[in-house]
Amino acid sequence: MLFTHTPLLDRMEEFYLLPRNRQRFDTYLEIMLGADRADIILPIASFNPMGKELVLSKIQELKQVDAEGIVQTTVERVNAKLEQVAGTSVSVALNLVDDVGGAWSNRYTTDYTSKFDFGGTFKRHFCLPYFWTSETYTEELVRHRCLEYIYRFVHWQEADKPETLVDHLQQEVSVQTQLQQHGLYSENPINPIMDQLAKTEAENDNYNFIFNFFYGDAACEVLNYPTHGVAEEEAGFQYAAALATQSSR
Repeated sequence: MLFTHTPLLDRMEEFYLLPRNRQRFDTYLEIMLGADRADIILPIASFNPMGKELVLSKIQELKQVDAEGIVQTTVERVNAKLEQVAGTSVSVALNLVDDVGGAWSNRYTTDYTSKFDFGGTFKRHFCLPYFWTSETYTEELVRHRCLEYIYRFVHWQEADKPETLVDHLQQEVSVQTQLQQHGLYSENPINPIMDQLAKTEAENDNYNFIFNFFYGDAACEVLNYPTHGVAEEEAGFQYAAALATQSSR
C-alpha cells in the first residue's frame, strides 16, 4: 500500500476564522462532504465545527512546529519500508480534537475509537492521527503519533478490527514493534498485575473490561464504568510497549 499526506491545517485555520454561527456549520459540512454530501471527501469529523478560539490557536501551534511537514516526511519514510501494492493508496490526515474547550468529545472514548474502532475511516482509506488541544506539540510527538496511527492501519490490513483483549494487545504490540524499528523505544518494565490480567482475560471481549485495561481506573470512573484495579493511566498501552521491547531483545 502507499500512504499519501492530505494537508488540513491551512484549510481548517481558515475555517475557524469564520463567525461561530449556522453558516459556519454549513461550511463545515460542505468541506467534509462536498456539494452533493454523498460521502466524506475530506476527513475532518473530529474537528469541532463550533470550536472556539482555543482550537484556532492550537492549529496555529501545530503549524509553528511544521506538523504537516513532519507528517509528510514520516509518510515518505514509511513508504520506503513497506511493500507497495499498486492501486492501494491511503490518505494520512492530521486531526485535532478539542478535549479542553468544549463538550464535542470525551478524551478517553474518542481515543479508544480512533485506535481500535476506526472501521469507517479504514474502509475509506483514511488514516487519521489524532492530536488534542490539551497537548504541547513537538516534532517528536508529531512523528511518534503519526507512526502509531499508520502502523495501526497496516495491522488492520492483516488482522482487521480487534475483538478480544488479546486482539487489542496484538495490535498495540505490533505498533510498538514497528516504532522500535524507527528508533522509538519505550523502556517500561512489564507490570505483573497487567501481565496477570492479560493472561487470565485474554479472550475477554467485554468493551468495559478492555477499556479499563488500556486506560485505567481513573478514566473509567469519569465515565461511571466498572473498574478492575488498573491503577496507572494508559497502563495497557505501557504494557504493550513493554512486551514489544521484551520480544525484541
